[in-house]
Amino acid sequence: MFRPTMTLIFLISLLLFLSSLSVATAQNRTGTGSPPVDMEMLKDVQDVPQELQKGGKIPVMVVYEDMDSLGRRMVFNLRERFNKSGMFRLSGYKEKKIKLIIASQEEFQGRPGLSSIYSLVWTYSYAEDVLSTYLESQVGIIEAGHLQELAETIAARTDEIFLQYSYLFEEE
Repeated sequence: MFRPTMTLIFLISLLLFLSSLSVATAQNRTGTGSPPVDMEMLKDVQDVPQELQKGGKIPVMVVYEDMDSLGRRMVFNLRERFNKSGMFRLSGYKEKKIKLIIASQEEFQGRPGLSSIYSLVWTYSYAEDVLSTYLESQVGIIEAGHLQELAETIAARTDEIFLQYSYLFEEE
């Protein structure tokens, strides 16, 4: 039982690493044969309203991909936790922020909804058109009955990471 779980965690971590590597490679491609970068997505991203900047809350963005039902519920609980918090605020604006990139899949295919394995990467995003900087990562198991506890644990870890890298948010 231990060996298949560790193998699955390793595979999820490897998949997440390779997907982030392919994104970085695509962003760094400058050859004449490469298509121009689609910048239309950036037009929809707004500047941060002044009242939000003055609030002093830590801007975070939760990005998810390859999710199963428990993973979606975990992301929902995590966003809800950040939204209710006096320390964090969800951000979709052009600003410096901590991005949480989450992927999950069922731990056992024959028992859906019981538990899932997740991979989480914290990155620092200076702006939407700049490659994000890796800060920290974590893999673990999502249990159906402990979603709120997991969301609180991840929020607490996000605060620790922010404190460790707070110099990135200082104004020049």
